[in-house]
Amino acid sequence: MAECNHDCASCQSKCSEATSLLAPQNAGSNVKHVVSGKGGVGKSLVTGLMATLLKRRGYATAVLDADITGPSIPRMFGVHEKAMGCDEGILPAESKTGVKLMSINLLLEHDTDPVVWRGALIAGTVKQFWTDVLWGDVDFMFVDMPPGT
Repeated sequence: MAECNHDCASCQSKCSEATSLLAPQNAGSNVKHVVSGKGGVGKSLVTGLMATLLKRRGYATAVLDADITGPSIPRMFGVHEKAMGCDEGILPAESKTGVKLMSINLLLEHDTDPVVWRGALIAGTVKQFWTDVLWGDVDFMFVDMPPGT
Protein backbone atom coordinates (compact mmCIF):
# COMPACT_ATOMS: atom_id res chain seq x y z
CA MET A 1 0.00 0.00 0.00
CA ALA A 2 1.30 3.46 -0.88
CA GLU A 3 2.06 5.89 1.92
CA CYS A 4 -0.58 8.61 2.22
CA ASN A 5 0.62 12.15 1.52
CA HIS A 6 -2.76 13.69 2.50
CA ASP A 7 -3.27 14.99 -1.05
CA CYS A 8 -6.28 12.91 -2.08
CA ALA A 9 -6.07 14.08 -5.72
CA SER A 10 -2.69 12.39 -6.24
CA CYS A 11 -2.77 9.73 -3.53
CA GLN A 12 -2.85 6.04 -4.46
CA SER A 13 -3.51 4.64 -0.99
CA LYS A 14 -7.29 4.45 -1.50
CA CYS A 15 -8.13 6.34 1.69
CA SER A 16 -11.59 7.05 0.31
CA GLU A 17 -12.37 3.36 0.67
CA ALA A 18 -11.52 3.43 4.38
CA THR A 19 -14.23 4.03 6.94
CA SER A 20 -13.95 7.45 8.52
CA LEU A 21 -14.31 7.69 12.29
CA LEU A 22 -15.16 11.37 12.05
CA ALA A 23 -18.78 12.26 12.64
CA PRO A 24 -20.18 14.98 10.38
CA GLN A 25 -21.24 18.30 11.88
CA ASN A 26 -24.88 19.13 12.16
CA ALA A 27 -26.08 20.69 8.89
CA GLY A 28 -26.77 23.91 10.82
CA SER A 29 -23.16 24.15 12.06
CA ASN A 30 -20.05 25.66 10.53
CA VAL A 31 -17.25 25.14 13.07
CA LYS A 32 -13.87 26.23 11.70
CA HIS A 33 -11.39 25.24 14.48
CA VAL A 34 -11.69 22.82 17.42
CA VAL A 35 -9.32 23.08 20.40
CA SER A 36 -9.12 20.39 23.05
CA GLY A 37 -6.69 18.57 25.30
CA LYS A 38 -6.19 16.37 28.33
CA GLY A 39 -8.49 17.08 31.24
CA GLY A 40 -7.72 17.38 34.93
CA VAL A 41 -5.09 20.09 34.74
CA GLY A 42 -7.18 23.26 35.09
CA LYS A 43 -8.42 22.97 31.53
CA SER A 44 -11.96 24.09 32.34
CA LEU A 45 -10.66 27.41 33.57
CA VAL A 46 -8.31 27.80 30.60
CA THR A 47 -11.12 26.74 28.23
CA GLY A 48 -13.46 29.39 29.62
CA LEU A 49 -10.79 32.09 29.58
CA MET A 50 -9.71 31.33 26.01
CA ALA A 51 -13.29 31.28 24.71
CA THR A 52 -13.96 34.62 26.43
CA LEU A 53 -10.71 36.19 25.21
CA LEU A 54 -11.29 35.22 21.58
CA LYS A 55 -14.92 36.36 21.82
CA ARG A 56 -13.68 39.76 23.04
CA ARG A 57 -11.35 39.84 20.04
CA GLY A 58 -14.31 39.47 17.70
CA TYR A 59 -14.36 35.74 17.01
CA ALA A 60 -17.45 33.55 17.32
CA THR A 61 -16.61 31.05 20.08
CA ALA A 62 -18.21 27.99 21.62
CA VAL A 63 -17.48 25.51 24.41
CA LEU A 64 -18.51 21.87 24.18
CA ASP A 65 -18.40 20.50 27.74
CA ALA A 66 -17.41 16.85 27.23
CA ASP A 67 -16.97 16.30 30.98
CA ILE A 68 -20.30 14.49 31.32
CA THR A 69 -19.85 13.31 34.91
CA GLY A 70 -18.41 16.61 36.19
CA PRO A 71 -19.69 19.45 34.01
CA SER A 72 -18.62 22.93 35.10
CA ILE A 73 -18.71 25.17 32.04
CA PRO A 74 -22.29 26.55 32.35
CA ARG A 75 -21.77 27.41 36.03
CA MET A 76 -18.47 29.11 35.17
CA PHE A 77 -20.31 31.29 32.64
CA GLY A 78 -23.32 31.88 34.94
CA VAL A 79 -25.71 30.00 32.65
CA HIS A 80 -28.53 28.09 34.34
CA GLU A 81 -31.33 28.03 31.76
CA LYS A 82 -31.94 24.83 29.81
CA ALA A 83 -30.86 24.23 26.24
CA MET A 84 -33.77 24.38 23.83
CA GLY A 85 -34.45 22.36 20.69
CA CYS A 86 -36.10 22.70 17.32
CA ASP A 87 -36.76 20.44 14.34
CA GLU A 88 -33.15 20.80 13.15
CA GLY A 89 -31.50 19.95 16.47
CA ILE A 90 -30.50 21.29 19.87
CA LEU A 91 -29.81 25.00 20.28
CA PRO A 92 -26.78 25.75 22.44
CA ALA A 93 -27.14 28.02 25.45
CA GLU A 94 -25.34 31.35 25.28
CA SER A 95 -23.43 33.28 27.92
CA LYS A 96 -24.05 36.99 28.56
CA THR A 97 -20.98 37.72 26.44
CA GLY A 98 -22.15 35.56 23.52
CA VAL A 99 -20.11 32.38 23.97
CA LYS A 100 -22.18 29.37 22.83
CA LEU A 101 -22.29 26.49 25.33
CA MET A 102 -23.43 22.87 25.40
CA SER A 103 -23.18 20.72 28.49
CA ILE A 104 -25.09 17.78 29.93
CA ASN A 105 -26.32 19.89 32.85
CA LEU A 106 -28.15 22.14 30.37
CA LEU A 107 -30.31 19.11 29.53
CA LEU A 108 -30.94 17.75 33.04
CA GLU A 109 -34.02 18.63 35.10
CA HIS A 110 -31.76 20.07 37.82
CA ASP A 111 -28.35 21.31 36.70
CA THR A 112 -26.73 19.87 39.84
CA ASP A 113 -28.08 16.32 39.31
CA PRO A 114 -25.23 13.76 39.17
CA VAL A 115 -24.61 11.77 36.00
CA VAL A 116 -23.17 8.33 36.67
CA TRP A 117 -22.85 7.09 33.10
CA ARG A 118 -19.80 5.29 31.76
CA GLY A 119 -18.15 4.36 28.47
CA ALA A 120 -20.30 4.20 25.38
CA LEU A 121 -23.13 6.27 26.87
CA ILE A 122 -20.76 9.17 27.58
CA ALA A 123 -19.08 8.86 24.19
CA GLY A 124 -22.47 8.83 22.47
CA THR A 125 -23.56 11.95 24.32
CA VAL A 126 -20.40 13.85 23.41
CA LYS A 127 -20.83 12.77 19.79
CA GLN A 128 -24.42 14.06 19.85
CA PHE A 129 -23.17 17.41 21.15
CA TRP A 130 -21.23 17.59 17.85
CA THR A 131 -23.80 16.10 15.48
CA ASP A 132 -27.11 17.27 16.95
CA VAL A 133 -26.33 20.77 18.23
CA LEU A 134 -26.94 23.71 15.88
CA TRP A 135 -23.73 25.57 16.61
CA GLY A 136 -24.15 27.99 13.70
CA ASP A 137 -21.03 29.87 12.63
CA VAL A 138 -18.20 29.27 15.10
CA ASP A 139 -14.62 30.39 14.56
CA PHE A 140 -13.17 28.56 17.58
CA MET A 141 -14.75 25.70 19.53
CA PHE A 142 -13.13 24.63 22.78
CA VAL A 143 -13.80 21.11 24.08
CA ASP A 144 -13.52 20.67 27.83
CA MET A 145 -12.50 17.06 28.49
CA PRO A 146 -12.89 15.07 31.72
CA PRO A 147 -9.91 14.21 33.91
CA GLY A 148 -7.77 11.35 32.68
CA THR A 149 -8.73 11.43 29.00
